[in-house]
Amino acid sequence: MPLREDILEVSRTILVKDGFGKMSMRKIAKHAGVSATSIYLHFQNKDELLLALIESSIAKLALALEKNLSDSDDSITKLEKIAQAFVEFALNNPQEYEIIYMVRPEEMPKFPKEKFQQVRKIYELLADIIREGSSKGPLSVDKPLMSAYTLWAQLHGVASVIISKRLDTRIPTGEFVSQAVEHIIQGFISQKTPA
Repeated sequence: MPLREDILEVSRTILVKDGFGKMSMRKIAKHAGVSATSIYLHFQNKDELLLALIESSIAKLALALEKNLSDSDDSITKLEKIAQAFVEFALNNPQEYEIIYMVRPEEMPKFPKEKFQQVRKIYELLADIIREGSSKGPLSVDKPLMSAYTLWAQLHGVASVIISKRLDTRIPTGEFVSQAVEHIIQGFISQKTPA
């Protein structure tokens, strides 16, 4: 593994375990088995390192979502696939997921404005699917972007319950995810009955 990737991997673990405040270049160097000087060859400071972790995690999530979509899918199928892929990414990559969505804002350096485009890309992807489903049916949505954030918030809740080990042990995880996704998507489908 290249040194830069090794540094990111070690930093990811320390960040999730100890928080940004306790993440130091010295601690990262010690866990990576390198000198602190080696880290500074790749990252100017701790803030730049955290931003690199966020960017890397967002890119992985975006890729996981996009590769599950097919142009031939109808909007409901697309939403179901993307919702399932989102939760699966969170459960299979809890450290990356926590870095994107669960690191407290007050612990983070100011996120450069241009970097927000990466994060927004995920919501825009959801909004485009919702917009398409609203124009062609069967989705019933007036504000696609707001609905995209609503959908994300619901999926985030599902993922967070499992990651934080708050799901009742009597409930099978896979079944819970499938049912939760189904219920969430049903909330976007028009319930209007024909006149």
